[in-house]
Amino acid sequence: MAELTARDVRGWEVLRLTSDQVSVDVVPALGGTVTDLTRRADGASLLWSTPWGLRHRGSLPVPGSSEAVMLDSYPGGWQTLFPNGGDTAVVHGVEWGHDGEARVTWLEWELRDGALELTGRLVRSPFALTKTVRVEDDTVTVTEHVTNQGGEQVEVMWGSQLAFGGDLIGPGTSLSTSASVVRPDPRTSSGASYEDLMPWPRSHGPHSVVNLSRLPGPDAGESRLAYLSDFGTPTLTVLNAAGTLGVDLTWDESRPYLWYSLEAGGRDGFPWFGNGYFLALTPSSSWPAHGLHEVRRTSATARWAQPGEQLSSRVSVRVHPDRSTRPADG
Repeated sequence: MAELTARDVRGWEVLRLTSDQVSVDVVPALGGTVTDLTRRADGASLLWSTPWGLRHRGSLPVPGSSEAVMLDSYPGGWQTLFPNGGDTAVVHGVEWGHDGEARVTWLEWELRDGALELTGRLVRSPFALTKTVRVEDDTVTVTEHVTNQGGEQVEVMWGSQLAFGGDLIGPGTSLSTSASVVRPDPRTSSGASYEDLMPWPRSHGPHSVVNLSRLPGPDAGESRLAYLSDFGTPTLTVLNAAGTLGVDLTWDESRPYLWYSLEAGGRDGFPWFGNGYFLALTPSSSWPAHGLHEVRRTSATARWAQPGEQLSSRVSVRVHPDRSTRPADG
């Protein structure tokens, strides 16, 4: 059973769940964001943090675009995107915001059956959210339930965004997956359309076809965005170049798509100023990553929640053991 400890970080209550192999940090007041995932054997870190990280609670906001406001409170890590993903959308008479409201919803918490259970109610959409974080041995599993407490059906996007970085991401980091189809994103793939499908691991890049299964270094001056689908089993493995650190990402079929987003020094100006380096993987109900209205127009893959209906999802990360310290045979 995982051990639970609590501490104050810049005015935020941060809960740490620890097994004999991994530890995770969870911030209940930020929608249960997981800000840290560490392999205990060697202290290897796996998630990426923004340059400003978890800002001091109560930091004054600066007016700006929906994306800029989102980034003000974005520490990196593992977040829930709901009921919107990407560009803001005005729905049912209110703006849902960039990446939705769940990521900043205050969640109450309790330890139940060895897992952290977090619950809360969104404001701008009629949903109650229950999020369970369980740590067992080398695996972290986040299970989510959203319930429509309103009296009308609501169309939503729903995803779990994991921003990988730390010791996992570097030149030569490799990816393998059961996906068979890759769609490019026209915003980062010059001259391509959503219909220019390619088999994994190829996709249209800014200037030519790129190999999504290999990551360049941080100075590549490259940004990638693509959408994976047609999975045999929803799974993807990330392995560092040395083969000493890796993760297996698995999820259920409620999210048939995966957003692949790599930043390797390709975005100048705000927010990364040419110095961003991370891989964000988002199992999602829908594509593309540009808000509910673009999903309606492009793919019609949004989900409907009827009054009283509960939707569920599950995402797990298994951390590979540290093989560099195995004793020699004999």
